[in-house]
Amino acid sequence: MKKFLFILFLFLVSSLILHSSSLLFAQDEQELTLLPNAQHEYRFDYKGDRTQIDIVVEAPEGVEAYIYAPGQAEPVGQGSRKNNELTWSGKFREPGAYRVVVENKTPGPILYSIAFLGESVSGVGMIVQDTAPSSANASTQGGRVTLNVNLPTGARRLQSPVIPADCTPAHALPQIINASIKLCANEIYPPMHLVGNNIGLFDDSHSAVINSAGRQFAVVMEGNGNWIDGATIQASPDAADAGAFLCQYEECVFPTQPEKTILRGGLNYGGGILLLGNNNVVHNTTVRGGTIGVATVDGYNNTLVENNLSDLNGWGSFNIRSNNSVFAGNTFNRDNHGCTTPDGHKFEHGCETAGWVCLQCTQNLIANNHCEDSGNCYYLSGERGLASNNNRFIGNYCAAAPNNCFEFTFSKGNVLQDNIATAHPETGAACKYPFWIGGSTVYFGKNSWGCAISPEDSISDALKSTDIPTIALALGNTDVPFANSAPTQPTRVAPTPNDAVAAPTPTREAEPTPCRRRFRAALLFDWDKFTAWIDCVLTPRWGNP
Repeated sequence: MKKFLFILFLFLVSSLILHSSSLLFAQDEQELTLLPNAQHEYRFDYKGDRTQIDIVVEAPEGVEAYIYAPGQAEPVGQGSRKNNELTWSGKFREPGAYRVVVENKTPGPILYSIAFLGESVSGVGMIVQDTAPSSANASTQGGRVTLNVNLPTGARRLQSPVIPADCTPAHALPQIINASIKLCANEIYPPMHLVGNNIGLFDDSHSAVINSAGRQFAVVMEGNGNWIDGATIQASPDAADAGAFLCQYEECVFPTQPEKTILRGGLNYGGGILLLGNNNVVHNTTVRGGTIGVATVDGYNNTLVENNLSDLNGWGSFNIRSNNSVFAGNTFNRDNHGCTTPDGHKFEHGCETAGWVCLQCTQNLIANNHCEDSGNCYYLSGERGLASNNNRFIGNYCAAAPNNCFEFTFSKGNVLQDNIATAHPETGAACKYPFWIGGSTVYFGKNSWGCAISPEDSISDALKSTDIPTIALALGNTDVPFANSAPTQPTRVAPTPNDAVAAPTPTREAEPTPCRRRFRAALLFDWDKFTAWIDCVLTPRWGNP
């Protein structure tokens, strides 16, 4: 028997060498649950070089698979069934992002697995829609805004200062504002500076616009217990900053010749709102066009909820030493650009941009936010000794981030739970890394990872990037296969492609341990698995005499 297995092994090795194109990009197969009358959508990149694509779905009768070419509303192919397998093969001249839809047409939940094969196939990931509920309910009574904020940790009830009965026209603004003001409908306002406690800036018409340009903020608010609600800010970056490499810090130095180049960054860039103080609220506010959307410095117990901080030159939410604050239900889309660094390096995207970024921040809750196409979506940079520790990221959505959906560097105790990293639902553009945790200790709960780079490779690449330990741990009693739940002796192990449980697993009658008969290249490197596969092939299928 051993001689037979060895001969068969050599035969398969030679077959692999001769026909490697069909195995190079086989994806690890994972059994997933699909509810009745539901569908899962996948995307993959293809070079358009007419090399073969093979897609194999192991699923029961009543499940169908449809293949879509880039930009096409109708399928170009459908899986053909043989027993419990759906297979499809094809080749195209058109490069781009292709999609596969797996649909369950049965009356009950089913289990299935899917594999994508082909030498020109890459960037495979599941496309997931953002279904997070609204983060807040607002009402106005007695001249105040009452905000009920829905958080994974429980509800919070916040109440604003009294809204003035009359609006203040732009020409009547004092140089320093120390009382609550309401903006007049359809007016254009210059930058403004508010100083005081328990004061507010309100626009209940949502039609006034505050303008700013260059390295200044449209609104600077200093004090505690203050409130900004319904404001719209149109900013523009300084000409030297537009499309440039951005420095998150006070200063970045590049060793250019004949003299070094020094960038003055961080808060110097200006933008929408600079919030200085504690117990402040920014709600239902839109900032677009500048480098920073909303910046907070040394803030404690601030709440930023349901703001749209998109289409910015740098960062949607930029925070320094934020503590015990809440960022919930905000939108950070397209905070991203390409650039050339002062020393000549070119980047198509990123350039230190992010939807949400925090330096030296602790005990914050970042929940149910939505981010698309931003350089990084959620970024804790721990370089220069500015570690951000013990922050919780719960229920956040990231689609098509060209760098990282979640980046935590040189930090400890941060939590990832119930987050989604996926391709863009409309364009099919992939996110690159689901997470990057170089030099960090991170707790993982249930998350859904569907980026071009797998969670295993994300961990592996992070481990190689630094000598500082990179550790993934299970959150509490969560069943996370890749993590060690004992924090005192953490083990560096990699996550599975999707550590989320998508739905209750359907019950099945007792049966022998299933095996996959289709050959996979990884079997060649594990003798025990290889011999088990041979035994599987030589054993009749369960239920199919």
